[in-house]
Amino acid sequence: MHLDEYEISLSRELGLCNAFIRKCQRVLDRMESRHGMTTAAFLDRWNQGKLSASREFTEWQDGVEGLRRWSDARNEYERLLGIMKI
Repeated sequence: MHLDEYEISLSRELGLCNAFIRKCQRVLDRMESRHGMTTAAFLDRWNQGKLSASREFTEWQDGVEGLRRWSDARNEYERLLGIMKI
């Protein structure tokens, strides 16, 4: 059974995910600019224990994790919305 309310709700959730993804990406972009390294380089150094657990680096790590979680959620909502449109 397909109801418009389900599609509307999924679309809202998708919009929310996209907003949080943009927010996380802004954090990552700011950190890359401030520290002169890519997020990939940061993660490599972080995972090797070469960086201290400063508040700023913890925020960077949180941004990475947030981006992953919100992207996963967005992908799932897109999948569900795609099924509804079939």
